[in-house]
Parts: sequence; C-alpha cells; structure tokens
Amino acid sequence: MAAEMITGALVSTFVQMTIDNLASRFGDLFRGDKSKKKQITKLKVKLLALDVVADDAEQKQFTNPLVRKWLLEAKDVVFDAEDLVEEINHALSKSQVEAQSHSTYTKVWNFLISCFVSSFENELIESRMEKLIQNLEHLATESHVLGLKKAHDVGVRSGWGTKLRSTYLPNEKLPDSISNLEYLRSLDLSYTSIKILTEKTCLLSYLQILKLNYCRDLEELPTNLHLLTNLCRLEFKGTKVGKVPPHLEKLKNLKVVMNFNVGHGREFGIQQLGELNLDGGVSIGELQNVENSVDALEADLKNKTHLVELELEWTRNGNSIDSEKVEDVIEKLEPPKNLKVLSIYDYAGKQFPNWLLKNSLLNLESLELCRCAPCHRLPPLGLLPLLKNLKISSCFDIVSIDADFHGNNFSSFKSLQTLYFSDMRQWEKWDCQSVTNAFPRLQHLSISYCPKLKGYLPKQLVPLETLYIIGCEQLEAAAPKALCLDLCNCGKLHLDWTTIKKLKMEETSSLEIVRSDTLKHLEIEHLEASIGDDTVSLWTFPLDFFPTLRILYLRRLGNLQMISHFGVHNYLHYLHISECPKLESFPGNIPFLKRLYIKDCPTLEAVLPSSNPFLNSALSTRWGLCGCPKLPNLREEALSQSISIFHVRGFPLVEEFSEEEGEEWEKGSSH
Repeated sequence: MAAEMITGALVSTFVQMTIDNLASRFGDLFRGDKSKKKQITKLKVKLLALDVVADDAEQKQFTNPLVRKWLLEAKDVVFDAEDLVEEINHALSKSQVEAQSHSTYTKVWNFLISCFVSSFENELIESRMEKLIQNLEHLATESHVLGLKKAHDVGVRSGWGTKLRSTYLPNEKLPDSISNLEYLRSLDLSYTSIKILTEKTCLLSYLQILKLNYCRDLEELPTNLHLLTNLCRLEFKGTKVGKVPPHLEKLKNLKVVMNFNVGHGREFGIQQLGELNLDGGVSIGELQNVENSVDALEADLKNKTHLVELELEWTRNGNSIDSEKVEDVIEKLEPPKNLKVLSIYDYAGKQFPNWLLKNSLLNLESLELCRCAPCHRLPPLGLLPLLKNLKISSCFDIVSIDADFHGNNFSSFKSLQTLYFSDMRQWEKWDCQSVTNAFPRLQHLSISYCPKLKGYLPKQLVPLETLYIIGCEQLEAAAPKALCLDLCNCGKLHLDWTTIKKLKMEETSSLEIVRSDTLKHLEIEHLEASIGDDTVSLWTFPLDFFPTLRILYLRRLGNLQMISHFGVHNYLHYLHISECPKLESFPGNIPFLKRLYIKDCPTLEAVLPSSNPFLNSALSTRWGLCGCPKLPNLREEALSQSISIFHVRGFPLVEEFSEEEGEEWEKGSSH
C-alpha cells in the first residue's frame, strides 16, 4: 500500500528485532528440532539480505518507480514477518501464564518449551514461515535485477553521514551543529521528545527525507523549510503542528504525510493543505474549527491524486452544533477517486455527504464510520465494488438497516470480507431478507453490544470463517453458517452445527446442543443450554455428541455434575475444567488425552479409575490440578510412565508425597 511507504530505517529496525528474537529465546525453544532450527537460520539469512540493500532502495525510490514498487512489496513481507513473530510471542505468553505457579526455574522452562513447541508445530505457522522465506528469496532476486547495492557500497552508516536516525534527544532539540552534516540525506527523529526543530536544519541542502512522526511535543516546523530544495518526503504524523511552513508548494517533488489539526484563523486553517502534494495518508482533526466551507474547498482534497488514506475527525466540546454547516464542510472535503481507506469520526451531520451516498469512491477498500450521530440512515455501501473491510460503531441514531444499505437487491458487497458492527444502541432491525447474493466473499462478521437487535441475520452460501456476537440479548435469529463462532450473551441464537469447527459460548441463556461430527474445539463458560426441547442449567455434558472433538474447555458451570461418555473417545487431546463446584466424576476411556487441567472443582473425588486403559498409553500426558481437595493420593498416577504431573496445588496428600520423594517428583515434572 502506498499510504505508508516503507523505508530502509524501518526495514533495518524490524530485521534486527526479529533476528534478536530468533537468536535468543526462540532459538533455545527449538534446540531439539534440527529441521526447525535450519528453517529459522534460513529465515535470518534472508532477512539480512533484505536489510543490507534497504537503504539504497530508500534513496532510489524517488527516481525509479520499480524500486518504489520493490519497497512496497518489502513492506508487505516485513509485516507478514511481524505477524508471525506476534503469533509466536502470543503462544509463548500463553505458556508463561500457565507456568507462573511452578516452583523452580527448570520446571517453568521445560514446561514453556513443551507447550511452545506444540504450538509451533501447528501446520499453519510452519507453512507461513516457508512462504515468508520464499517471498524473501523473490525480493533478493529482484534487488539484484534493480541494481540495489549493499549499505557499505553507498555510504550509508559510514563516514559520509548520509543517514541519521535518533531515538533520544537529551535537550529536546537538535544542536545547531546538525548543519555540519552537509551530505545528510535522511533525518529521522520520529518518536523523540523534540520540541524545536532548529532553523539550522534548513541548511542541509542534500536532505531528501525528513521524518518527525509521533513527536508529541513538536508544535511547529522551521519557516525556511522550503530552502531544502532536494526534499522529497516530509512526514509529521502524530504531532501538534498546526501551521504548515510557507512556500512548500515550491518544492515540486515534495510528498507530505501528516496529521493536521485545524486551528482558528486563516493562518492555521485547513486551506493550508491546498498547495501540498499529500502522499499516502493524511489525518485531519478538529474539523469543528473550520469557519467557512470555502476553506474546506480550498484544501482541494479531490485533486490529491497520491492520497490513498484519509481520516476526518471532529471534536464535540459540548457546544451547540450547526448540522448544516458540518454537512457543507464534509461535502467540500470530497476525496480523490483513487482513495482506498476512509475513516470518519464524530461527524454531526444529519446525513452523509453526497460523494459517499452516490458511491463515487469506486476504489475504496476500507471504511470506518464511528460516532456519526445524528445520522439515522447508512449510505448504500453495498455498491462499492472493491470494499473489503467495513466497520460501523457507536452510530446511536440508527434504528433500522434496510435494503438501501445494500443498494442492490440482486448483488451487493461483492468484495466485502470483514463486517463489524459495535455499540449500536438503538439498532433494532436488519432487513436483509429481500436481498439475494449479498456478501459472497464475507469471511468475518462481528456484532457486539447491540442490545435491541432482533430478527434476521444475513445468510451466506459459503460459511463464514468467524462469527462473533456479544451483548445482543434480544437476538433470536438463525446464525449464518460459520466455521468458528464466539458467542456471549446473545439471546436465543439458533446455530447450524453442520459446519462448526470451533465454538466458544459464554453467558448464553438458552442454546440447543445437538450432535456435531465437525466440531474440533469447544469452550463453554457460564452457560444454560438445552438438550432437545428441555432447557436446563447444564448439569451433564454429553461428550458423545462430539465424536471428533479435540479441545474442550468447561468453565464456571455452577450445576455441572458429570461429563457423560459411553465407549472410547479417540480424538480428545486437551481438556480444561475450572470453577465447576458440583462436578463429581470424570470421564474414562480417553486414550489420546495429552493435556488435562482441572481447577477449583471441590467435589471432584476421582480423576481416573485405576483400570483406565490410557494409563498404559505411550503418549505423554501432562496434568495441571489445583483446588480439588477431595482427590486422593495420586502417587501411582504420578509415577506412571505415561503421565507427568507438572502442576499440583491444593492436594495435601500429593504435596506430602512431593516433599518426601522430591527427586522422583522432579523427574516426573521434567518429562
């Protein structure tokens, strides 16, 4: 995406962070797996190959569009790597939470390794890492074709001083001696506490890139910035700058990425944007300060052809609002036709602008409408052919969403993948029954905190990947088909169990549980459910209903007494039961169980009968037991070659055993 061009500094910073992570904590975690260590080493090499040419690409992007395209592709790959590291970190964090109660460092670390390796073996993560390596190889090949040179060949980070990046300024300003760096081409002071950018900066005649993003205390820029005749890129997002330096329009090659808060008076007005070549994204705040809609027209957003992301925001300060004036201002802020991302916050007009109502933004891919009251009707957004992501929240005056929202009864939202509604307090009805072939590509639907919503929900021919519904107490509709569902306090929602693979339910007043041959992952918390036509506070969980279930969580079920199961369950690998005060018995015949966690079940008297066949299984089973005082001594189970108890708390007999035979205990805990 052109909105936020990636730079050599960003590539280098992220690459070093990723390599540090892979070389330290993650490297230890895979010390026993040669194939994964080899894969990680390969990834590090490919990342370094990208790093060494990134600075040269940053300099050449302004004169060579193919290099710019290469950088944009690099951005996508870098962010994919960032997502992968986040997933690895998330898996590690979950393991750390479970490990906090371990008594020794060895126990904790062994537990982290076992849990994390299990997570990493997930086929999805492995395939993503392999794809990432392939993409990096492709970028390396292209860099040779484009003639990109290594950093030491172009003077970057060398005695020439062509690039300077600082993260700490002790005096909150640059020294005047900055002007001595006469060959400086790139100056990045982002995220520093700088308050004043000295006029001496304007003597850096070779400077091409100046970045001041998120310098929260910076209020103004040097008045002679236009003297930097080679300046190609100026970024100052997240600052307090309210006045654009004069004569910047003279710099014909300059592209600006900025946040701009409208001030009072023409000197700080929105019309300052008119002469700037805005590139990528711009956020315009404090729009309530626009005194005349003509000023908004002079900003000339419509002709900013490089603008692909736009954020418009008003601040409601308690004063009376002239809705007509607000509507006139936003009408004059019509974006360019090629805009891809649009966000509107705290808009106080009674209707949306014509340029949104008439769907003139045919390239729009992402749209967010937040706190847009008193608008009571949504635009016909279903006609936007490329719209992929739509988020509507806190639009308190919308009571009904009807066919006009779709714009076409036969085909609407052709490209939409993610749809998000939140905090729609007055929304009662979604009239979507008359619309056919809507949402053909929808993957994720989220509806949260819409307490008055009732009636129908859209139906898809293709199941959703995820359906998230929370805080919709009056909803009694049939839910769309979905692979993964997350439901909380959602009334009497009717589920189609034929496609569900993962289901999480919490505080749902009535839900019919039926047999499912597809469900793999189930989480139930504080639930009343019905089996057949009888609504009961769940006292028995029918494990037989889910013959292919692999993961089961049961939490805060106040009346649960037993888990009923007949025969052998060959698929269940992970079982978590907590805060079930009436649970008395535990199911047997689960031969492939690998993880068992039971917490705060005070009436539970037996975990497994001694004759249970899985005690002799070759599979390693780890138990976590806490707050179950009626359980007997677990000596035999603990010393079983197939079971290693890694966490036991609140069992007097077990704790006594562990003190007497600590050596064996450590052995059992480190499997």
